[in-house]
Formats: sequence, C-alpha cells, structure tokens
Amino acid sequence: MLTTKLFPFLDLDLLKPYFYFLLFIGLYLTFRLKFPQVRFLFLAIKIFSGNMDYKGSRGRLVHSQAFYAGTASSLLPGAVLGSALALVLAGPGVLLWIWLSSFLIMPLRFVSSTLAIRFRIKLESGRYLSGPMYFIEKALRARWLAIAFSLACLLTVLSMGGSIPILGATFLAHNGLDIQGMTVPVLVSIVVVFVVLGGIRRIGKVASYLAPIGLILFFLSYVLLFRDHLTNFYSFLEVVFKEAGQPLSLLFGGGFSLARIFSTGTGMFFLSTETGIGKSAGVAGVVRTDSAAKQGIVSMLATFFEGFVISTLVIYALFSFGVKDLETVRNFLRILIQGPTDPARLGFIASFLVFAIVGIGGWFYTGEQNARYIFGEKFANAYRILFIASLLGSAYAYVKYGEEVLLQIFGVGYSLALITAVPVLISLVLLVKVAQAELRKFLEGGAHYEIFKDFYLLLLSILPKNLVSLLFGILASLRLPRFIMIPILKAFAKAYKINVNEAALEIQEYNSLNQFFTRALKAGARIIDSGENAAVSPVDAKITGYGDINDQVILQAKGVDYNLKELLGGEKYLSKFQNGKYITFYLSPQDYHRIHSPAYGRILGYYYEPGKLFPVNELAVFGIRGLFPKNERLITFLQTEYGLVAVIKVGASNVGRIRVTYDKKIITNTLIRTTKEEDYKDVSIMIEKGAELGRFEMGSTVILILERDTFDFADLHLNEKITYGTPIGTFRKQILKLPR
Repeated sequence: MLTTKLFPFLDLDLLKPYFYFLLFIGLYLTFRLKFPQVRFLFLAIKIFSGNMDYKGSRGRLVHSQAFYAGTASSLLPGAVLGSALALVLAGPGVLLWIWLSSFLIMPLRFVSSTLAIRFRIKLESGRYLSGPMYFIEKALRARWLAIAFSLACLLTVLSMGGSIPILGATFLAHNGLDIQGMTVPVLVSIVVVFVVLGGIRRIGKVASYLAPIGLILFFLSYVLLFRDHLTNFYSFLEVVFKEAGQPLSLLFGGGFSLARIFSTGTGMFFLSTETGIGKSAGVAGVVRTDSAAKQGIVSMLATFFEGFVISTLVIYALFSFGVKDLETVRNFLRILIQGPTDPARLGFIASFLVFAIVGIGGWFYTGEQNARYIFGEKFANAYRILFIASLLGSAYAYVKYGEEVLLQIFGVGYSLALITAVPVLISLVLLVKVAQAELRKFLEGGAHYEIFKDFYLLLLSILPKNLVSLLFGILASLRLPRFIMIPILKAFAKAYKINVNEAALEIQEYNSLNQFFTRALKAGARIIDSGENAAVSPVDAKITGYGDINDQVILQAKGVDYNLKELLGGEKYLSKFQNGKYITFYLSPQDYHRIHSPAYGRILGYYYEPGKLFPVNELAVFGIRGLFPKNERLITFLQTEYGLVAVIKVGASNVGRIRVTYDKKIITNTLIRTTKEEDYKDVSIMIEKGAELGRFEMGSTVILILERDTFDFADLHLNEKITYGTPIGTFRKQILKLPR
C-alpha cells in the first residue's frame, strides 16, 4: 500500500479527517432527511429528463443543463482519476467503501443545491447570484466565513478548475494524439472563451450537448478497448468484498491501519469528485425551477453516477490489467493512449477532451461568482483574464518542465479543495432544517403523486418517442393483403368503438390502418353551424380545457399551465393573443381525425416547431410539466373577419404525421427536423368555415387561441364530446371585410 505523499504539497493524512467528516455528515443528513437517496431516485431521473420543467419559473438553466455544467468535471475526469488514485492508495477493496460512502453522501449535494436556490439573489438585469457564500452569509449571518470560503474557492478554481483540466487535455494531446507544444491548450482556451463569454446560458447549453456526447464516447470506448481483457466480474467482486472486509475483522483486535488506509483512498475519491466543495451548488443556483428542492434531488444523481458506475468501471479495468501503484497507473495510461490509432482509442481521448471543456466552463462560472462576491462587478474582467492566464500558464509550464509540474499543481489544487470544503460542510449541517422545509413544501405541492407516476413517465422519457412514432407511422401505412388487413381494421374499430357507419367507405375498402384512421365522413354526417359570427369546433374531440389567457399564461385544470409564447413558438402574433381565450380539444383513437377551419378566413402562414412526441393522455398532460410546448407543433394562423385565430396542432406518441391541406411541403416527424416559419405574403389562401384544414395520422390535440376582446364562449362542458361543426362560441363584432 502507498503510505507516502502521492503529490507534492498534498498531505495524505488530511484525507482521513476529510473523509470521516464527510461520512459523519452523510449519515446525519441521510437519517435527518429520511433516506432521500432511496425515496427520490426515480423522481430525480424524471426531473432531470425535463418532464417536470416549468417554463414559467424563474431561472436561467433547465435542470439537465445545470447538472452537466455544475458536475461535468466530477462526472468523468474526476471520478476516473479519483478511482485510480483510490485503488493505488487502498487496493480493490476500496470499491466497496466507495459504494457505501457514496450512498450515504448523496444527500450532501441535495442540501447544497437546495440551499443555493433558496438563497440566490436576482439582479435587475435578470442575472442570478448564487453559491455557498450567499447561504453562508444570509442564513448563518457569517459574512466573514462566506468571504473566507470565496477566497479559498477562487484559488481552488484557478488550480483545480482551470490548471488541472488543461493539464489533463495537454497530457492527452501530447501522448495520445502526438500533438506537441501549445496547440491543444490554445485551442481549448479559445473554445472556453467563446463558451464563457456567452454567460451561464451558453455554458449550460454547451454542457447539455457536449456532456452526453462525452459520456457516450467514454462508454463505447470502454467496451471496445477492454472487453477482451477484463477478468471475470464475479471473481473481481470476490476480491473486492474480501479486501474490503479486512478492516472490520481487525477492528476489534486493535488493527486500525487498514481502516486508515481505506479512509485515505476513499477520501481521495471524493476529493477528486469535488464532494463538499460547493462548486456544483453555484451553478445549480441559477436553474429554472418552481421549487428549490427539485434541483437538489437531481444533484444527488452525480454522486450516484460517480460512486456506483464510473468507480466500478475504472477500478475493474485497472484491476484486470494488474495496476497496483502509481507507476503501474502511469504505464497503463501510456499504453492505453499511445497504442494504435483506432476509433475506440480516439473516442476515449475525445471523451476526456470534451469533458475538459465542459468542466472548465462550469469552474469558470463558479470562480466568476466568487470573484464578484468578494471584489464586486469591476473585478469580473480581471478575473476572466486571470483564469485564461492560469490555463495557458499551466500548460506552458507542463510543456517546458514535464510531468513534475502536473503533479505539483495536482497537489496544490487538492490541498486548496480540502480547505474550501470546510465552511461548506459545516453550513450543510447547520442549515439542513431549511433544506428539509423546502423538501416538505415540494412534496406537499404534489410531488407524492409524481413519485407514483415515476415508472410510467420514466419509460416515456427513456423511449425514443420520435423514432417510435415514425416507425408506427410506417407500419400504419403498410398495405397488407386483404385477408390480413380486414380483420385488423375490424378489431381496431371494435376495440375503440369507432362508428364505422359514418365513414365514407366500407371498412373493407381501406388499404391500410392509416387510411382508415384518416377516413373521410359521409356527406351530411356533420352539420356546420351557419351562424354568421359563430365559431365551430374544428374536430370531433373532448374539450379538456377552455377559458381566458392571463397575460401570457394558459391555465388548465389541476394547476397545469402553459406559456403562450412557448406554445406559439414566437412573438409575431403574441401581442394580439395576450389576454385572449383558448380552448383545448383532445382526440382519442376513437375520433374522426381530420381538422377543419373554425371560421371563414385567410391563412396568413404557419409555424412548425419540432419537439418531443410525448403522449397527450390525461396522465401525461398532468404529469409532464409544460407538455404541449414540449411536443411537436404545427400552428396555422387564420385571419377571420372578427379577429385572429391560431389553430395549434400538437403531435403526440404514435402520430405518424400532421398534414395540412393548404401546403403540401410541410412534413412533420421526420428524422431530420428544423423549426420553420412561413408567411403567405404573395398569395391569398382563403378557407371556408368547416372546410378541411389538415389531419392527424393518429390521435392528438388541437388548441385554438383567439385574439383578445373578440370572442365569447358558448355553454361548454369540460370532458364532454363535441363534433366538428358544432358552435363553440360567437365572435363579438366584425373588424374587417374579406373577399368571398
């Protein structure tokens, strides 16, 4: 076992009290919060996926963006390095202690992220200030401790957050890609400058794209590089459990040496993954959320991923290759990155370079927040220059003096991180009551029901909904032999109680399920209300919501609301629809699926927004926050003689296509989809009331948005069926004359 100093300037003995302190706090928070890491694990995944994201909330980032930006440097580089160093210090048995400790320590991130949001400050410019220094000052009323933390954190950022990642990227470039000199450090610095100058929103957006790519590259490369060289996993676990149990067997006999070794190795792992430093809390503090506890719950996933997934993969691979000490780690790393150039090896290197960029961006923002807290806004530019200088200066020192510089900076960074962690960890213990209150408020606000729905909604999140819907559309369009197709159509009609007597054709005349689903009706099956100023239902459907639009908020039943701007996809007609009216129609598979114009008018254009294809049933609508603005939408803008009307056609699971009659170029739910907006300035497209406007190739939802002060509802009833052509209300007065 390694008992001497691993890095210059880093006293390994300091890792023992750090680890014991972490473990004590983890135990305390786990019992105080009643095992949140167990109760809310699936809820954390659900929040992370965006299903509970509320676009009307305050903040700058969505949960996943804040998660990646705040924990990128610990998710992969930190966890990999920490696992390797833990193995060197304590042997393979340390893995079990990492698992146990990770489980207990998960609530630390919950408390720190929750407090960061609870005590964040919003400036008049819309910018948010957050981080441990704010909850230390505001909740503990200890500004001196907050300043001490910020100073230590600022130095930690420059070393652990700037120098160490750039040194790792330079090392990989030199040894893995044979790119010598300062080429890669300069390129990385340029990319970082581009990212960070865009503020936290750009940092979050870049992180949300690059981090998943980096993780995919890492896992694929891991499998391709090591699959033929790994020892039997069960044999590996036997060694882990055998060695991990040695401290317990010796404990009662006075043998504490192995326990101290395991505490050092495990402490090194958690220090490498930035546990207790408060870095992720600063980024979490700017998340867009309606509850401080939501991001806290998401933040626990980082510790779970680092401690149970990455550490297992890394220690398993290193053990399989006989790695036992620091020298064998170096040899293994050289062999790994200096081997033959192939996609697996390049993917492995690329994953770390990607996470280096993402991690540096998150650390930069953390340092900027601390610099502003201590020195004010005027120091911001000086800090930016200092940060970039630390990147390039560290890389230059490594190029000139070699790996000794890398080890020295590692030692300095880790030592500063230990100092930074102290005030944060103390604050978490003292302020757990606040986090507990926020959690209780969140649960009482409906989260208990969300937990019940987790499994269903988790499946919706994981499934590739757009691809599934596209494939379903292809299958529904297949023309099968008549002896197969006719029983399928009859079974479908019977299962959904479809009135086939209204269809224009006999059921045996339809060549595919899609053709039957988009069937026309017999002449006279529906009567279009002829009232001059009457608006009619555009579809056969159930009315699931209607009412007034409160400024830009559409409020439906059960507290579900939508942002009008997000729903319309832009601001072009937004001002006319503010404080207007809306009505939502849900089409089940039983319904006739053609869409008709609610009034006579001229089609001004359309807006197409590619999005998700969540189902639009009641459980999904009320379980996934802001579902309609998330889903694919095709919006037709109709100018009537009485005011403007938006006909919003919302895509859903298993909707193969949304089609319209007035423009054959519109194709929805394709593999490659982009936002598109069209104005019909040079052509006049008129449409009669009740005329066909479009169709769904499977069930979905239509939302009508009506211009303010132009319309009054008829006597409508929620959750009752209505047929197309039936009046839904009346327009107030004619404001213009359209050609007939």
